[in-house]
Amino acid sequence: MLSLALTGVEVGFPGLDTPALSIPRLSVAAGGQLAIAGPSGSGKSTLVNVITGLERPGAGQVLWNGTDIARLPESARDRWRGANVGLVMQDFHLFPGLSALENTLLPARLARVADRTLADRAAGLLAEVGLHRPAQKVETMSRGEMQRVAVARALLRRPGVIVADEPTASLDPANGAAIGALLVGLARRSGATLIVVSHDPALIALLSRRLTLAGGVVHHDVTEPA
Repeated sequence: MLSLALTGVEVGFPGLDTPALSIPRLSVAAGGQLAIAGPSGSGKSTLVNVITGLERPGAGQVLWNGTDIARLPESARDRWRGANVGLVMQDFHLFPGLSALENTLLPARLARVADRTLADRAAGLLAEVGLHRPAQKVETMSRGEMQRVAVARALLRRPGVIVADEPTASLDPANGAAIGALLVGLARRSGATLIVVSHDPALIALLSRRLTLAGGVVHHDVTEPA
């Protein structure tokens, strides 16, 4: 499990008079679950990029279990992300022509860490998310099934944190509800820290802590009793 602590984080872009993201302090406990909401342009995607190491802030610390990934060079951030973060995106990023199993294993193969144990785990994860035909080509799947493959892929290397960026945005309500419940349940069972960015009220309602961004700053940070 990984805990997150942001301190004095600021991200600016040329042409903007104010920071695109300004967070004096934010922490998420190891194994915690956080929903991030806000209108378009509020800084949600920038925050995701910062906490996953895809983008280095102009100032501040991004500490995961005490490691400041903002200080790491790009190659080291890439390695850290591959070993510690499971990403679930709106657009799935699956490869047509490959099966569900091959897509689940692909990042591990690119990192040259895929072995029989991971292959067995991939098959088991596909079954756990409700897919029982691992050899099925992803282009023959429904969008809900594709997102299930993406969830299995994100969990393959037992990440300490799962970051889901609008995971239900391109799904119908029934599939969105199923994927949301699946993400929350799998994260809880694995002990992973879960951070979800979403406009989906039903998905946001599944997480007890809800943070709202506007204009790059935190406007609300509310935790409901479990």
